[in-house]
Amino acid sequence: MNVSDARIWITGLLRDAGVSSPGLEAYLMISEASGLSRSAVAAEPNAPLDGETVSRLADMAGRRAKGEPLQYIFGSWEFYGHTLSVAPNVLIPRPETELLVEKALELLPEEGIFLDWGTGSGCIPMALLGERPCLSAVAADANAAAVSLAWKNLNASGLLSRCLLWHSRTPADIPVPRGGFHLIVSNPPYIPTARIPSLMREVLHEPVSALDGGPDGLRWYRELFDRGPENLRPGGWMLFEIGDGPQGEQLREIAPSSLEFKGIFHDLSAKPRVAAWIRV
Repeated sequence: MNVSDARIWITGLLRDAGVSSPGLEAYLMISEASGLSRSAVAAEPNAPLDGETVSRLADMAGRRAKGEPLQYIFGSWEFYGHTLSVAPNVLIPRPETELLVEKALELLPEEGIFLDWGTGSGCIPMALLGERPCLSAVAADANAAAVSLAWKNLNASGLLSRCLLWHSRTPADIPVPRGGFHLIVSNPPYIPTARIPSLMREVLHEPVSALDGGPDGLRWYRELFDRGPENLRPGGWMLFEIGDGPQGEQLREIAPSSLEFKGIFHDLSAKPRVAAWIRV
């Protein structure tokens, strides 16, 4: 079997399984399984694939056809120019969250400390600390497996010395630096509980605890608003990823008076994605 044969085979299998981008995913799988660069896969359709590679591709394609996310199958994924390890019991980093990183970089000083609550794989502190060598961070998550994975990713990137990992069951149990944080950033669980069963099957492979935002999707925002302002220094920022629809306006209604609303920012799909407040 060569590269072209494998692409035709896997594309057909994934298309029949209802995968939305079967050709692209076939291309990515061949690169991952064979060790060929993505450019080589595109440029060398007649390159032969050995039996071990074909066996690996069959396993990957079978798992993907059953709905398992490609990121879990590969065990790693790209986020903001970094390659992170991913694991089935931790939320997958998504490109939409890169807007949260971009806005945080606009607001953070060159030297300071921030909190990432609900850090998951550690993708946000990894991106921010990688861009700003004088920043430090506290990265917290209620999922012990996420804390362990974030430790692995930050350690592999040489950034662990500037980040305290914290197993946090609630925003109320965070260690706060003297003077407070310059920024609190969070991509918390924000999907209303009743909507979870209707999510795409790929998403349903991810931990429910990282998705479920309570009956109205606002549970964790309320907890962050409850303790966040007192943990911020004056002029410090709160920056949240938000869901589609009216969630941004709902958050404006429940935000405390000690925070001044500074705007909602849209992602590349023109969907509201990030909301910002400053402590007055």
